Amino acid sequence: MPKNPVPSLPVGEEQASNSAHSRSGFVSLVGLPNSGKSTLVNAIVGEKIAATSPVAQTTRTLIQGIHTTTRGQIVFYDTPGFHRLSHAFNQLMGTVAREALLLADVVVWVVSLDPLPGPQDVEKMRQILLPALGGRPLVIAATKMDRAKPQGMIPRLLEIEKWGFPGEIIPVSGLKEKNLDRFLNLLFDLLPAGEPVFDREWYTSQTVRQLAREYIQEKIFLQLREEVPHQAAVLIEEFEEPQSPGEITRITGSIFVERLSQKGILIGQKGERIREISQAARKDIERLVGGKVFLRLDVRVSEGWRENPGMLRELGYMPE
Repeated sequence: MPKNPVPSLPVGEEQASNSAHSRSGFVSLVGLPNSGKSTLVNAIVGEKIAATSPVAQTTRTLIQGIHTTTRGQIVFYDTPGFHRLSHAFNQLMGTVAREALLLADVVVWVVSLDPLPGPQDVEKMRQILLPALGGRPLVIAATKMDRAKPQGMIPRLLEIEKWGFPGEIIPVSGLKEKNLDRFLNLLFDLLPAGEPVFDREWYTSQTVRQLAREYIQEKIFLQLREEVPHQAAVLIEEFEEPQSPGEITRITGSIFVERLSQKGILIGQKGERIREISQAARKDIERLVGGKVFLRLDVRVSEGWRENPGMLRELGYMPE
């Protein structure tokens, strides 16, 4: 069990089911960058457990979201997107996503309807997915259905069908929470019988400390959007929980970048940008912990950290 697990909010209206047996298992969400995986898992668990932004590769680690109803429990793995591998950091993210495929009882390929992936990306996913399935079921979740008008969505779903992958294709929207009940019922039908793996009150296995890092990383992507976010990484160095009601949660963290010029961009004129990042992240953390938070963020330069095994281990991207 992780330290300081995050409990779930009360479960909402239960999924209709005539099943007499509980089903439980692991579902890996995989796909290309910026396909809507994190938005989908956040919508399902009802809390922000994964960073989301319009920029690709916002998700950098394997994140567990937990959905429990009377039918049983689904543990979702939200994974980094598959993309062109170059430096060691990207290779690590690709490895994390591939490992999630091996852990899953059901694999969900998350495909953006707007825009659809091109032929090269479809072929890349074919080479990744089909050898890894090993007889396990595949579901294609066609996300962003809210951005495709009905008359435009059907031809795109037919195009996905022509790709010839096994498994059902189901349109969903994490942003607008559309068709999620049908999606979840389909997953429960495919999972093996079994009791919940995690406490029924949990919605993630991440600690508050890990979620704080995720929130800070998200604000960096939302503020900067271009090249700098991909070369920035967050390290939570101190996390002091309140010892009694009314006390402040104190967090100290560092944001590592690769060049001095990036440090200036991240800090902004008179420290305005780093202040905005800190304030936005602090609000999310305060909502999470239900109290006041003191958050201090420093920006530090570590040249080539994405190629440095020591830094990747310190940042939590590589095992010790």
